[in-house]
Amino acid sequence: MAPPEVCAVIESLGRTEDVRFSPDGRRLALAAFNRNRIAVFDIDVSRSAAGAGIAVTGAVEISSPALRRPHGIDFIDADTLVVANREGDVALFAVPPACAGGTCRELTPIHVRRAGDGRLLKEPGSVRVAGGSGRAREIFVCNNAAHSVTRHSLGAGGRSIGRGEILLQKWLDVPDSVGVSEDGRWIAVSNHNTHAVLLYENSPSLTPASDPDGLLRGVRYPHGLRFSADGSSILLADAGAPYVHVYARGGQGWHGLHYPVASLRVMDDALFQRGRSSPQDGGPKGLDIDPALNLLVITSECQTMAFFDLPQILDGTACHPDLPSHRQHQALQLRCELEIAAQSRQAQLHAEAKAARAKAKLAAMRASPSWRLAKPLRWLGKALGRPS
Repeated sequence: MAPPEVCAVIESLGRTEDVRFSPDGRRLALAAFNRNRIAVFDIDVSRSAAGAGIAVTGAVEISSPALRRPHGIDFIDADTLVVANREGDVALFAVPPACAGGTCRELTPIHVRRAGDGRLLKEPGSVRVAGGSGRAREIFVCNNAAHSVTRHSLGAGGRSIGRGEILLQKWLDVPDSVGVSEDGRWIAVSNHNTHAVLLYENSPSLTPASDPDGLLRGVRYPHGLRFSADGSSILLADAGAPYVHVYARGGQGWHGLHYPVASLRVMDDALFQRGRSSPQDGGPKGLDIDPALNLLVITSECQTMAFFDLPQILDGTACHPDLPSHRQHQALQLRCELEIAAQSRQAQLHAEAKAARAKAKLAAMRASPSWRLAKPLRWLGKALGRPS
């Protein structure tokens, strides 16, 4: 439910990527990738015996020269956003109030952490704010071009981003989204080109050369993800399928190999096919859970906002503890999965490079003087029915 003017803003956004609730659950931000804008909506969530009700009461659009293919967003507080731009930098914005009729405001960022030029940030595509409750506040950033996750300190008052460090890199191949459990113990990274989510225990021993401790499989193109509040479940948007997958923590925690315990269909075939411009598109992209744990929200190019009752989704998906198993066996199984995924990706890259070389060789031959001089002979041969 929303006023017509707010509906018009929603319908105008086009391709959307990330979506995020504010910490108080009263605002919802979406990244409009192609329009180089961020839309922030005021929302009112109610709950009754019939389930959750959502009213979108106001909207404000943010434009800025600093917004260049905005892909990842997160709230630092109810009035401050951090944005990761695929063709730009990581920037902080103060969010103006929304209004019932919708409005657009051009803003100057509070702070910008520059990308490129040999720095850590290279095509930043996803961002996650973590910490608080006695832990230092940090920002985790997925860098598509560097195939890395960097970690940055958040300055006093949440108004600046530290230079940071490379936290994770081994096995990463276009990391598309990053999530951190509420207790800060686990980090999850959607790994686009290996069709998996890599899970790491967030310990001081983590380095760019660290292997993951766990792996989520059974997904085509993993994108947005969130841990449940207690860390017992992970919800994962599949950009290459019309599903959100639900994974459950087992008796060994998030160590080892995991497959979905449930998959929620979030769009029908017609809607999915409308957005399917490639095998990695059509499905949901952004995903978030509201602070009250009542709502799951997803977004995609052809479905700007869709809400689902979270308790109904999670009901009955809890897994019993795993049967006793040896951690060494889990580690071996995990290593095999990683190597299979890496080998598959290398084979794909080799095939693409071979095709590119053949194409370049043909183009060079056709551009050569001998090829041009022989053109009349090829034409004559074709006219006489001979192969050219």
